[in-house]
Amino acid sequence: MTKLIIVRHCQAAGNLERFFQGKIDSDITPLGKEQIDATSEFLKDEKIDVIYTSTKKRARLSADGINKYHNLPVIIDERLCEIDAGKWEGVHLPDIERLYPEQFYNWRNVPSEFRAPDGESMTDVYNRVSAALNDIIRDNIGKTVCIVSHGCAIKNMVCYLHGKSVDDVGNYPIGTNMSVNIVKTDENMKTEFLLENYSGHLT
Repeated sequence: MTKLIIVRHCQAAGNLERFFQGKIDSDITPLGKEQIDATSEFLKDEKIDVIYTSTKKRARLSADGINKYHNLPVIIDERLCEIDAGKWEGVHLPDIERLYPEQFYNWRNVPSEFRAPDGESMTDVYNRVSAALNDIIRDNIGKTVCIVSHGCAIKNMVCYLHGKSVDDVGNYPIGTNMSVNIVKTDENMKTEFLLENYSGHLT
């Protein structure tokens, strides 16, 4: 069995100011630093073998904080990045709903039909994070792996690990910043979730 610890990045400017970050490389906030410290303490006794992170600063700094007690190699994988939201990026959420009502509806209700204007579709995200997970599991059989990624990307990972298709992505909520999912999986992708969107360590 391989154990996956999948962590959403800490609070960054877009989370605080409520604009869509996507591939924007936002700075983290003071609260984000506190969330990193709390999660580092929460995971310090886990026997983690390797850490993977997306390329974005908010994820890399979160991964570095988790690594405080582990001193492990941190592998950067672009496939773990957030959805490329095209014209939505940098736009506040109420304005997105007003300017792009059809796409916003699909974002919330019909993920398999969603494509960001000039960006990725939800199917694109599902396929790339699924491929990343498959490679990570194959390369780390029997190990404990920490993966630091982003809200929409993790929604898709969790959906995939539950054995569901992109049509079901909407059934899996985005956890708060630095929420933790822990799942055990075998080579046949038979999975057992131990924690899902857990945030108790942040209180």
